[in-house]
Amino acid sequence: MNKERVGNFYDVVWTEYIPEYEASEKHWRLFFSPGEVRGKAVLDAGCGTVIFSIIFARNGAGRVTGIDISPGSLGTAESLKEKFHLGNARFERQDMLRLPHPDASFDIVWAWGTVHHTTDPLAAVIELIRVLKPGGSILQAIYKKTKVTWIHEAIRKTLIRTPRWSWNHLDKGMALFGTPIVAFFKKREKSRKGEKLSELILDWYFVPIRHHYTPNEIRTFLEKRGYAIENYLAHSGRFDSSSNFVYKARNPA
Repeated sequence: MNKERVGNFYDVVWTEYIPEYEASEKHWRLFFSPGEVRGKAVLDAGCGTVIFSIIFARNGAGRVTGIDISPGSLGTAESLKEKFHLGNARFERQDMLRLPHPDASFDIVWAWGTVHHTTDPLAAVIELIRVLKPGGSILQAIYKKTKVTWIHEAIRKTLIRTPRWSWNHLDKGMALFGTPIVAFFKKREKSRKGEKLSELILDWYFVPIRHHYTPNEIRTFLEKRGYAIENYLAHSGRFDSSSNFVYKARNPA
């Protein structure tokens, strides 16, 4: 039921919004190069509106498989696949906790801001590791646990109990109230280009499932399984968001 609620939520939130391509590819190049992905099999785990699937496919990946539990997002994905004429990408409705793919199916696993929306994030990571080939790499962007996380969670858990029809009114009211604060701290400059503040609030405070971890928790989890950390960003990079941290780790060959 919780999984379905998340899928239904992103049917509403992400079917229209597509991040800016050039800014996203510039961010992608912090972690990968065309030479590294050329001919490789890539899993975009929780692909959403597939901006990163497109980037991998256009930079020479041999096969890109995007999975998501949101039918609305996957509909957008198929439209973009046709728009960009991508013959090396396919999209599937799959549960990240129960992937149908055999062990060691992919050279690269990209999980940008997704495992923390599953019912069991660490089990999701284990499943993603299962389908990663020896010598392959996994990238994860994960919500950061901070001293004020409990405040954000208290607000979210209150708001998700409100009637669904009221959400678009509540998020716009919160955006109106928060705009002067955001402008004062100049954080709006760091937000997702093309997305309204109300949409950011909807994604942050109305999503049914959200988990938070410290960078050390995830580092320890990966290193105990023999993974070598190749790249770490304390902020998410593309939007300089302090709410996320990013790890790229390598599976021992």
